[in-house]
Amino acid sequence: MIKSILSALIGIFFTGLIHGQEPKYIATAIMKESVVNYVHAIDSNIILIDFMKVKKSKRLELFQSVSGLLLSGGKDVHPSTYGKTDSLKICITHKRRDEVELFLIKNAMKDSLPILGICRGHQIINASLKGELIQDVPSQHEGTVEIIHRDPEEKNYVYHQIELDQDSDLLKLYGKTIFEVNSFHHQAVKVPGDGMKIVAQAEDGLNEASEWAKGLEDRWIIGVQWHPERLYKKEPYHLNIMRGFLSHCRP
Repeated sequence: MIKSILSALIGIFFTGLIHGQEPKYIATAIMKESVVNYVHAIDSNIILIDFMKVKKSKRLELFQSVSGLLLSGGKDVHPSTYGKTDSLKICITHKRRDEVELFLIKNAMKDSLPILGICRGHQIINASLKGELIQDVPSQHEGTVEIIHRDPEEKNYVYHQIELDQDSDLLKLYGKTIFEVNSFHHQAVKVPGDGMKIVAQAEDGLNEASEWAKGLEDRWIIGVQWHPERLYKKEPYHLNIMRGFLSHCRP
């Protein structure tokens, strides 16, 4: 039954398989070409499964086949996810996606699967673990310097520096303490979720990344606020985080 569901969902992504090699299945929600290309830059044998296309009654059965969870960028996480209301009335949300990703995070945590979150993914990981988000950075974050985190016209990425904590596993992966990232968000992690710690900051003090506080050998969980899938071709060190994630995904 699982194989029949998989074949109906993944179609074209079989074209990247290495002949004779058993594939790994990675769970995600809303398939994005840039993310698929980012994954395949490390391992073209990986197959991503879009759980937004899976019937609710089939989710748990299909999830048994996956070996990791990749959460990409997208619309705002609904404030109800972390026990708040949309106080500013500006959130553009996708509640069904929230519901699907909360299911995926819950079961990935239960099965101790590696989790990588990008932008919105970073936010919903922490929100799902009883953390809290800043609903609008420009109006609610008081930084020591002014940093633009999203193009006011919402057309292009903006860029700024971040600094990784010296004792973070993320620093071990990147091998660089300070570097420039791209940015396209107006929300951010205000309070990290249970078991998570903030490990990167922008120059204005905004949280830029989080990881499992007990270390990645205990649980491989990392969230980053930037978009490495849009940076790795120019700056190959952004591949290191994907390489680390996939190395912990077991077939």
